[in-house]
Amino acid sequence: MKISRVCSALLMTCAATLAWPAIVAAEDSPNVSIGTLFIEGAFTRPTPPGAKNAAGYLSIINEGSVPDRLVSVDSDVSDKTKLQDSKANGATDLSDGIEIPAGGTVNLAPGGDHVVFLNIHHPVKAGDIIHATLGFENAGQIDIGFHAEPNITTSKPEDQDDDQ
Repeated sequence: MKISRVCSALLMTCAATLAWPAIVAAEDSPNVSIGTLFIEGAFTRPTPPGAKNAAGYLSIINEGSVPDRLVSVDSDVSDKTKLQDSKANGATDLSDGIEIPAGGTVNLAPGGDHVVFLNIHHPVKAGDIIHATLGFENAGQIDIGFHAEPNITTSKPEDQDDDQ
């Protein structure tokens, strides 16, 4: 008798759990934190069919008293990634990473510093999430989701064109 009550309680718990809304996994979130770093608003744009690369953008806020550096990004959508700076005279690889000054904010935005997802495995569609791992020199690694949204407006550095 006790066993059947326990089984009934377990079945009811499982059924109730399945009825709850899905919990967003950490790697799906566009806003995460690690140590004194807060990463916000990670997004990408849908890519046209046949596109080889996609770009990723976000803001990093360092509330600490020591600078840090974004040194790597790995993703599930591409063979390779790199950090890049777009200037009026072309793009430059940021092979030494991007410094996040103590008490400062760095915006990776269209027309400026950004992540490039190289040799993407499939086109990125609106609503997709690129799962990525950001690597920081001091803070370590954290998972984040770059949300593909077609109409995000961000401020660009003056006189800069979006290179994606």
